[in-house]
Amino acid sequence: MIFKKIIFKKNLIFFLIFLFLFSFLNLAKPVKAAGASLYFAPGSGTYVIGGTFSVSVKLNTGGVSANAAEGVISFDNKKLTVTGISKGGSVFTLWTTEPSFNNSAGTISFGGGIPRVGYTGNAGQVFRVSFKSKMAGTASLRFTSGAVLANDGKGTNILSSMGSGAYTISPKVNTPPSSKNNSSPKEQPKQEVIYNEPKIESETHPDQNVWYNKKLVKFSWELKDDIKGVSISFNQDAISDPGPKSDGLFDKKEYEIEKDGIWYLHLKFKDSRKWGTIAHYRVMVDTIPPEDFNIEYKKIETGDWPELFFQTEDKLSGLLKYEIFVGSIDEKAFDLKPEEKSLKLKNLSVGKHTAMIKAIDKAGNERVASYDFEIEPIPTPEITKYPAEIKRSDDFYMNGSALPLAQINIYIEKDGEKIKKAQVNADTNGKWFYISDQKFSNGRYISWVDAINDKGIISKPSAKISFIVSPPIFAIVGNYIINYFTILVSLIFLIVLTIFLIFLMIWFVKRKIKKETIEIEEVLHNYILTYKRQIDAELDKLKGGIKLKQEKEKLKLILKKKADDVESKTLKEIKDVEKLLK
Repeated sequence: MIFKKIIFKKNLIFFLIFLFLFSFLNLAKPVKAAGASLYFAPGSGTYVIGGTFSVSVKLNTGGVSANAAEGVISFDNKKLTVTGISKGGSVFTLWTTEPSFNNSAGTISFGGGIPRVGYTGNAGQVFRVSFKSKMAGTASLRFTSGAVLANDGKGTNILSSMGSGAYTISPKVNTPPSSKNNSSPKEQPKQEVIYNEPKIESETHPDQNVWYNKKLVKFSWELKDDIKGVSISFNQDAISDPGPKSDGLFDKKEYEIEKDGIWYLHLKFKDSRKWGTIAHYRVMVDTIPPEDFNIEYKKIETGDWPELFFQTEDKLSGLLKYEIFVGSIDEKAFDLKPEEKSLKLKNLSVGKHTAMIKAIDKAGNERVASYDFEIEPIPTPEITKYPAEIKRSDDFYMNGSALPLAQINIYIEKDGEKIKKAQVNADTNGKWFYISDQKFSNGRYISWVDAINDKGIISKPSAKISFIVSPPIFAIVGNYIINYFTILVSLIFLIVLTIFLIFLMIWFVKRKIKKETIEIEEVLHNYILTYKRQIDAELDKLKGGIKLKQEKEKLKLILKKKADDVESKTLKEIKDVEKLLK
């Protein structure tokens, strides 16, 4: 009995697992989970080789209004080839990426939307794909990427699941002939396979899913030795046969596109046996920039940051993003998604600015608009009370009024050098008070304040005030502080300087007089000598006897003695003067 219960429990577990897997693999039905989903209808089916069938790409918004969807679908290009895409009956009216396919890569890309009202439903057709089966087996179909954007003004991605498909391709079976018909049955057709399909590359437009703004397109491909001819055409048809006539034997080709849009290169090779499979290469070209647009400036009340509003569109490739520069293109740009239509500015200095907005489409084309605006300062704070003079031991303080709850920045400088910056906050009435936490050295100081509100907008600087820090006893002359010690030292210096100058003058005078006395001595001595010689000369002129001769000699002695006495007395006075000058 216990063994039977265990077996029953095991069978019940296997049954529940099987039921879960069966529900999960039921691909034909859209996902019912919360959120939006993309899926295929039908999600499965059986088709014969060479036959065609259609699969619709469907959208289930999960009860939410959606205004855009995009995605990339991968299909088995060995078993299927896309013959066409139809947008008839689509819930979308605008296409940022036209539904297109690449049979060589086995991909289908799309991107569309519906403005304003959006779409709400569980079976909205996005587009329909026509397939042609080529080889027997199971062909898979799945989403490799996707997005569904909500119609909420923010572009929220609400995609929660992406479905897949599995399609059985079977050989074509001919109905056996009736027993009354003796004719032999027809031969079963062979499976269609890809034959000698070219591999196309483009150096100018290398990605088939990307828009470019170059009209000159260059293609190239590899020519094998057995290729005898090349048939080529270039047009805007997604599926086209370039025809059975060879256009020559070449491995590259250039085209100058006539008009913007989606173009296709169709190429096939011919060898000694037959024409091969046609290869298609898509080129998407958009050389027209986004539409002109203006910037609207929403001026907020003083004390708040302004907001810029802008909006444009690109009808062909679609808008990629906005780049916004404020002040200079050297500054770091703000990158905004195309669905974003405004930017609130912040962290700018007070004064005039220029905003430049680039609207860039998916091909790289740009449209630029600019706008000049001004950031107005908040009200300037005031300093209402402060001490004009303090001692070195005193605390410096000041108070004033400002915008309520603003941050007050205090600046203090001396001799042009900033020595102090502090912050205090104003109260709800706008009153503020500051007291320094450090002592200041002697000198004259300049101080001022500014204010910043909670948004980060600053005011203009307040009027500057000055205060003096000095010893207890001081005098003020102009902008200089002179105390008694300074005065005493200065006075002593002046006295010493005066005495020095007097002695210097005396020294110069004495030196001059001494020099003059020496010169007087020399002049006097020379003069006396000359006088004595003149006495001799004059007396020698007298003629007479011996008695006269004796009288002349006696007179000479008397006169010379008189001259010597005069010289001696004069030199004595000069010597006395020289003694005084020593």
